[in-house]
Amino acid sequence: MVASLNTWAWADGRWHSVRVDVAATSGFSFHMVGTRDPTVREAPSRIHAAFMASGYKWPGKRITVSFQPTRPWALGTSMDLPIALGVLMASGQIPMRFAAVAMGTLDLKGGLSMAESDRPAPPHESEDPFVYPANAWWRPVAPNWVAASSLTHAIAYLTHGEVPQLATEELRPVRPQPWPDLRFDPDVVVALGLAAAGRHPVFLWGPPGVGKTEFARAVHLIRSTAEPNLPFVEPSSVLSPVQLVGAHGAFWAAGNGVLFMDELGERNLRSLEVLRKPMEALWSREGAVAPQTIGATNPCPCGFSGHLHLNCSCSEGRKEKYLARFSGPFLDRFQIGVPLNASEHTIPVPWEEMRYKMKRAVELQKARGPWLGNAGMPLEALAAYGDFSQEANDTVQEWHRKSGFGLRSMHHTMRVARTVADWGDRVRVSSHDIWVAVSLIPMRLRPTSRIGPSGPERSLST
Repeated sequence: MVASLNTWAWADGRWHSVRVDVAATSGFSFHMVGTRDPTVREAPSRIHAAFMASGYKWPGKRITVSFQPTRPWALGTSMDLPIALGVLMASGQIPMRFAAVAMGTLDLKGGLSMAESDRPAPPHESEDPFVYPANAWWRPVAPNWVAASSLTHAIAYLTHGEVPQLATEELRPVRPQPWPDLRFDPDVVVALGLAAAGRHPVFLWGPPGVGKTEFARAVHLIRSTAEPNLPFVEPSSVLSPVQLVGAHGAFWAAGNGVLFMDELGERNLRSLEVLRKPMEALWSREGAVAPQTIGATNPCPCGFSGHLHLNCSCSEGRKEKYLARFSGPFLDRFQIGVPLNASEHTIPVPWEEMRYKMKRAVELQKARGPWLGNAGMPLEALAAYGDFSQEANDTVQEWHRKSGFGLRSMHHTMRVARTVADWGDRVRVSSHDIWVAVSLIPMRLRPTSRIGPSGPERSLST
């Protein structure tokens, strides 16, 4: 007898549909075909113990498990549940159910969990029942999405259409504290809030260990308060251009979430330049699905240029050559630039205040139109709904004329200024908001750049 179930496997920053076939024939052995993942090959030991703890028998049969399609993916321990259900169905211990989707890791007591519980929800849209671990914390999008906390609860739903009332509470793990203890310079905290509220592409630069990765994850966390199940994709630095921006590349796998590109200075130059066109989809194509890109790099080859406590070993020529890898057109695709460094004057990130301001900013942006945040406002919408005061318009025009930057930089400055006003819960964009946006221009990383007039000297946090 052969049982078939479907499941989801996480690979290359996105979910892939996998079919699991289980056959029970005469004999006494266990075989797997279609995967070389060692974590999956350990599944029989976990499943055997879970059966004993849950009151089921390990069948005295030859069990063959097949995975389709056959790909070199690391399927992971979430294959435990579909394999276990397939074994029980194929051996006749529970009724056969052909249309079902299940995933989850079994422990030795029969409990069901998911190792990577912070991943986005799979794109399950069919009418087939979908059983997933309760600790995944996904919001069910349909009645056929069922969170189960054990093998017996998953079986109860698939065979009787219901889960015992205590299923999701008895074995559900304690949810981790969602707000990490992060501290940044006050100006960086403001830039963090603006980046999250407006979905602006961000370019970070600073020595190792100053919080570039933490900044990117904090942006994702703040945005997740208004957009649940938001993807966070961090592609490897060795991906080819096709793997990065191809039809199934990491860029598009991030959806409307966050794409964090760390170690930009060590990546292939062509991989950097091919990002330029996809990043434009955020503001140039109405209805486009494009992630918020956050790039990060060291300031020099040794990494310690400008460090407060460590000396840089690079010559000025090496520094300029390193930064010259980032062309002007590439940096011009980012809307906010944030320098990070070790600082003795840091403050904790005010998470609750961030959450409140994020909610308010999203409400204001949705009232203007269906764009992907202020970062995605087309030029026509920026002019029609941006609500810039006459003083703000005069300021940005004067700055653009004297700075020598292109129109794209000016439009990005206006988008960021609109977010500055939203963050302060102001309807109209003022001249002050323009100068704050000017101070965040990523092009100032270029050694030969000239920002032009900077307006009255002020801190972002004031």
